[in-house]
Amino acid sequence: MMLRFAVALMLLVAEHASAQPLASRVAAIGRGSVDLRYAVRPGVCGDGRTYFQMGSSMHVGSGDFGGRGDELKTCIPGPVRARLRVEDGKITGVRITVGPPRGSAPDADLGLVSAREGTELMLRIAETADGRAAEEAISGAVLADSVSVWRRLLGIARDSVTRSRATRQNARFWVSRFAASKSAGDGEDIAAAGDGGDRDDPRNSAIFALAQLKNHEGVPSLLQVARSHRDPELRKQAMFWLAESGDPRGVALFEEILRN
Repeated sequence: MMLRFAVALMLLVAEHASAQPLASRVAAIGRGSVDLRYAVRPGVCGDGRTYFQMGSSMHVGSGDFGGRGDELKTCIPGPVRARLRVEDGKITGVRITVGPPRGSAPDADLGLVSAREGTELMLRIAETADGRAAEEAISGAVLADSVSVWRRLLGIARDSVTRSRATRQNARFWVSRFAASKSAGDGEDIAAAGDGGDRDDPRNSAIFALAQLKNHEGVPSLLQVARSHRDPELRKQAMFWLAESGDPRGVALFEEILRN
């Protein structure tokens, strides 16, 4: 009888803990490092330490490159691993990796959470935290499997009151990727299209030259390429430079593409 009661109590406590919002569970740690992980979007792999690869050729971070097609020598599919630094119940640091576990053990490990829970936590950090933590959290949100994040990223990209320039820039970059994917017919699958364009194509140089014009004089032409050029690679290049420019007309175009 007592054994059945003890088992039931343990199950009730576990159920209560899992029902708590993830942010509250992290804050309850108080101080120290906290790990959690969640499912990664298809087409993403990493070394679990310094870099990840999205699709055929998009590399983020510093890694061991080489071989045919500039493939990473060590790239293992998911999950997304987030290590959070907590001070007085507040998240002050975020480190996102993909792949196998590496490095020292955390002070607390929340284990596997749903991609939706992980994404909501990352977006909340991106919208409220300072400095590098907010920037890193954006990557953590983008990498999650089967969760749409571009609407919240648009809000971050436009928030010049509370978000830093670097955080807004990171948000603009990923929104431009989502817009390029939508424009290419891949929906929100930003890993589907690689950066496989001809690097020696003089049209790429022309787009770059437009992006370097002073006072955003090249933005109208970049908008035209991004909106209507028949080559999806060139549209993507134009969107990238529009995101880099910080011009609000670029963000407006990304939203137009994503909402239509």
